[in-house]
Formats: sequence, structure tokens, C-alpha cells
Amino acid sequence: MTFFGMRTIRDGEKAAVWSKNGTVKVVDGPKRLVLVRKKVEPLRKEYANESEYLEIRKQEGRTVIVPGPAAAWPHPIEDICISKRPAIFIDGSQALVVYTNPEASAEGSKLNGSDQHVERRIVLGPARFIPCANQWVHNFSWSGIPKNGSKTTYQPGAYNFQPLSTIPGQMYHNVNEVRTNDDTLLTVKLMIFYELKNMEKMLEHSADPIADFINAASADVVAFCAAVNYEDFLTLTAKLNELDTFSQLCVRADAIGYCVTKVVFRGFQAGDKLQAMHDNAIQERVRLRLKEETEQQEQRGHDMRLDAERARATRQAELEIEQARTRAELSRQAKEAMLAEAQMAHEAEMRAEAARAEATLAAEERRLELARNKNAVIVNNLREMQAIGIDLTQVLVSQHQHPDKVLRIETAGKASEVKTPGGSGAGSEGLGLLSGLQLQLS
Repeated sequence: MTFFGMRTIRDGEKAAVWSKNGTVKVVDGPKRLVLVRKKVEPLRKEYANESEYLEIRKQEGRTVIVPGPAAAWPHPIEDICISKRPAIFIDGSQALVVYTNPEASAEGSKLNGSDQHVERRIVLGPARFIPCANQWVHNFSWSGIPKNGSKTTYQPGAYNFQPLSTIPGQMYHNVNEVRTNDDTLLTVKLMIFYELKNMEKMLEHSADPIADFINAASADVVAFCAAVNYEDFLTLTAKLNELDTFSQLCVRADAIGYCVTKVVFRGFQAGDKLQAMHDNAIQERVRLRLKEETEQQEQRGHDMRLDAERARATRQAELEIEQARTRAELSRQAKEAMLAEAQMAHEAEMRAEAARAEATLAAEERRLELARNKNAVIVNNLREMQAIGIDLTQVLVSQHQHPDKVLRIETAGKASEVKTPGGSGAGSEGLGLLSGLQLQLS
């Protein structure tokens, strides 16, 4: 309590001035105060930026929300406190579940009874959400991976959040100590892919969808393993990748507004002794398979060499055949050329022979023509002699004094004898001449 004094309130500041009777007055700066038995209490200014809001709690119980950017001074009597709260930002793949009490306004509570109707709405992102005084955000508490835990270990209530993801998700889950019908203990490892389809259905029918997935998938795996023995399980593991095997999981997911899109079998783990035996068997199978693959590789190498040698021999034979065919073709062409040449020579010789024969024939024809002309002259002469009464026999005999033969020629009822000259050549010529005369004169 200041009995007397001066106090300055700066510009942009506020202060509460308390009097001795307990009343208070809020003073805005800039101002100079004269204090007489009064107390000055500076008021602290609260700020909120674009990503925040101010929550002012009043003495009468109501709450005032002031979205940022904003500033406020607490009133020393009317306000209990002013708190700065962060706004809730949700992106395009998230949604916020908000509850509203319409019977309670920002000015105060107006209750008509003990029960109040609450409305629920879903805010889809992207958005910045600042709740009103009569609103609150749903807090989800699902089963999740605890801190320092493995990705397949889930603890109830370990995953707490407000914005709900609306994009497809996945989870790892190991179903531990599952027994086959021959009493073999197995741990089946799964990966479940899911997608939220109906948020309202999920809010009404499930408080922990992850726990529902775990329980339903475990029930399906237990039912699957209980129907087979260990050997059959090894051959039927591919069925754990099919959604038909997880009927309870799909039905439960549909009941809570989700859709299970795929289940992936990631393997299994047996007991230590059985797993050791199984690992040894796997190693032995791998060793035998590698040995078999090595042998097959060697055989393929031999086959490749044999194929290469066979192909090489085939190509060599084809080359030799082609060479022989080429030589035969060349020989044939050479023979054809020789035959053509001989044919041409023969044809040339035949043409020359024909030309010589034609020349001889032409010469003989000319000689015969000359002989005929000569005979014609002689015949004309003889006719002229005959016409004037000359004895042709005497003429011919005079021309050939020593006949070898005597020919008798009859003309017009008259007979005459002709003596052919001596000598083979002369006799022949005379015989021919007389024959010609006999023909022409007759």
C-alpha cells in the first residue's frame, strides 16, 4: 500500500489500482497517477499469434475464446486467468472429431436439466481448428507400440492422438503360440493393410480398431492352424496371403467402418528345437539345391560345348557342300562353254561345207548349162545340115575317124549306122552326143 506517491502508466500498458476499501480500477496508459493510500498492480499482457488462441476463464464460470492474432489483459476481478493455447492444424489426410454442446453458449450455461444433447461433427482437413467455449475435441486412445518396444508389440492405450488419419495404413502383428493339430507351437507373422471407409461407423462401433484387428486376425490364424498339422502348414502358408483365410478379420473390419485390403504372411517361428531342426533341414535343402544347380550348370556347360561343336560341324559340312556345289557348277559351266564352242565350230564347218557344196553345185550347173548350150548349137548345126540334105553320119564319122562302136539310128523310117570314135573319153562324149541327137531329131 502506497500512502503517497506518483506512478506512470506507459502507453500500451494497463494497471489495476486498488483503493483502501478493496475496490479496483483498471487504468490504461499513457497516464500519470497520483497515489494516496492506493496500490498499483501492473497487468501482464497475453499475446497469441496466427497459430494460437487465447482462452479467458471468467469468474462466473464461462470461458471466452479469442482466436489469434490477438492480445488481452486479464481483469483482476472478472477473470481467473488467460491461457495461450495452440490451434489444431489438420492436413488433407486427417480429420478431427469435434463435440458441441448447443445448450451451452459462450455467455454462460443455460441448462434445462441434468441431461444435455451433444452434437458430433467431423472436420476434414486441411483446416485450422480453434474450438469454441462449448466445444471439445475427441481424444483417441488406441492400442499402439510402447516406447522402446518392437513394432509387433501392442499395448492398450499406448497410442493417443486427436487428428485421425484417413489414408490407408498398415500394421505388423505376430500371433504367438499358435498350435497345429499335431501340437506344434508356432508364431505366425502378419502384415495387415487397412483403410478407413466410414468414420461415423467407426466412432459408433469401436473404441480401439487396432485391438479389434489384432483379436480378429489372431482368431483367424488360430482357426487355420488348428485344422492342419505342421507338415501341411509348411505347404499351405500361401493361403495366409489370401483374404478368404481371414474371414473374421474382414467381417469385423467392415462392422467398424474399415476395409482390410490385404494381408501379407511374413513368415513363422517355431519352437527352439523344432526351429533348429527346421533350420538344419532348410540348410540341407539349400545345400542340395545349390549342388543340383551347380551340376545343372556344369551339364548346361557341356551341352553348350556339344551344341557349339555340332553347330560348327554342321556349318563346316554346309561349307564343304557349298564349295563342292560351286565347283560342280563351275565345271558344268566350263563344259557347257566347251560344248557351245564345239557346237559353234561344227555349225561353222557345216555352213562352210554347205557353202562349198553350193559352190560345187553351182559350178556343175554352169558346166551343164555350157554343155547344153554347146549341144544346142551342134544340134542346130546338124538340123541345118540335115535340112540341106547332108548326111549326118558321114559328118560325124569324119569328125571321128576311128570309131569304137557302131550305132544304128533310125529316123523317119530310115535306118543309118553311126560309128563312135575310139577312146574311152571320146567314145563316151560321142555316145552322149548321138543320144542327144537321137532325142532331138526324133
